[in-house]
This record gives sequence, structure tokens and C-alpha cells, in this order.
Amino acid sequence: MMMDVGTFDDARSGPTDEYIAQSAMLSFAPVNAIHQHVQGFHSYADSRGTLVPAHHYCACPKHTGEKALMRQCVIYDSDKADARLIGVEYIVAEEIFKTLPEDEKKYWHSHKYEVESGQLVLKTKNWVPGVVEDAAEQAEMKQLHTTYGKTIHTWAFDEHPDLPLGPPRLMMSFTGDDQVDPQVLETRDKVLGVSTSHKRELRSKYLNTTYEPVQGADHWEHTKDKGLAFEAKVVKMEQPKQGSGRMATWKGQQSLEDVLSSSVKPQ
Repeated sequence: MMMDVGTFDDARSGPTDEYIAQSAMLSFAPVNAIHQHVQGFHSYADSRGTLVPAHHYCACPKHTGEKALMRQCVIYDSDKADARLIGVEYIVAEEIFKTLPEDEKKYWHSHKYEVESGQLVLKTKNWVPGVVEDAAEQAEMKQLHTTYGKTIHTWAFDEHPDLPLGPPRLMMSFTGDDQVDPQVLETRDKVLGVSTSHKRELRSKYLNTTYEPVQGADHWEHTKDKGLAFEAKVVKMEQPKQGSGRMATWKGQQSLEDVLSSSVKPQ
């Protein structure tokens, strides 16, 4: 039986007392690796008339020291303590995207327009002056400009605000000025204290705006009125092979020891 979501209205936000008590002795290495917060908008890959705000909190597990090769981001609907966790995004550099199988590229979108237009903004704390924020984001926007993202939302909170119902949704980015309601950007700018038009003008001075996205990304642009959607279907279930006790086991390419190894060493 599903919980009566009406009871959520009476629930407290933030961590439980038990979580607070445990936090001092627990390891949060993957969470602590998050170093970047950017805000933008995503569109459903099967519904271009709908957008949702997305706050990306990103870590960078693969890099050269100066350049991020891959980012992985957890996505929330806001930056509040009780924000809904709505999805994930993987962001790769152009050189990695080019190596992907052609059939894989259809799940990915470019970031060229998001960055050039000012839709994507670095989110800093409220006390950070705008001029400092502009300077801080320049290096990151130069890198993000030529990256590609694969985004899956597991919570369509615009349709189901109380619980993450339904199948996961593939998300895309916007690629032109005629695709987003200007009032949406005006509202975002007012709430977050940013200026899309200012960002756009400033970035035009340091970005290579002649850059063209790699073919294969932004699938919807090349298929007229066709989009992509995930649909669950009943399939024949793979069973454990005979002789292994018919039990599930690890089959990954890495050793299980490497996968399970922790940054927190046992005493």
C-alpha cells in the first residue's frame, strides 16, 4: 500500500536526529568530492514543450590535472536542504564523446548553446559579488562549452511532486533562442540573482562561438518530430548458470576487491 502523500505536509525537512548522530563517524568520500554547482534547464527527450530547472552538483573523477575529461553530477530541483533528488548527469569532454559508438551518441546532448546563451550558470553563495562570480566561472565555461552530457531524470517532479513515480526519462538541452519561454529565464534570474543576458554578452568575448557540436549529439534536432523514451517491457530473465549454485555473482571487468575498496582504511 502506498503511503498517503498528504502526510508529507507534516513531515520535517533536513536530516533525522539519527543521521545527525551518525554523521561524525561515517565516510562521505564521493559526496565530499563534489566541487561544482551549476544551474540550468533540461527538456524531456520526448516532450520539447516542457522544461524543468536542474541544480547540478558535480565531481570530476577523470581529469588531466588541468582539464576535466569526465564529470558526474547529482541533480536536484533546487539548492534547498530539502531539495528533491531528481536525476544524474554524466559529462564528457569532446575527445571522449567522439569515441562513443554511433548508437550511443543519441542519448547525449551538447552544451554549446547552454553555455553561450547564459542559460547555464555557476551557482555561488549569495555573498559572492557578481564580478567575482563572472571571473570564477570563465575557466569552467570554456571547458563545458565543448562537452556533452547524458542525463537521466528519475523523478518527474513537475508531474508527480510528492513521489518519484513512473519510468526514468532521458533529458536533453536546448540549442536555440526560440526554444525557451523568456519568462522562465526572467523568473530564474530574479530568484537566483543572476542575469542571463549579462552572462551571454560576457561569454561572447571569450568563447569560440563558431564551434560546432559533434555529429550524433542532440538526437531530436535530426529526427523532425521523433523523440526518445524509456519503456519497460517484459523480457526473458537471465538465470544463473548451472554449476554455480544458481546464485548471483560479480561479473564486472574490475576485480571485486577494487570495486569494494574504501578510502577509509580499516583499523
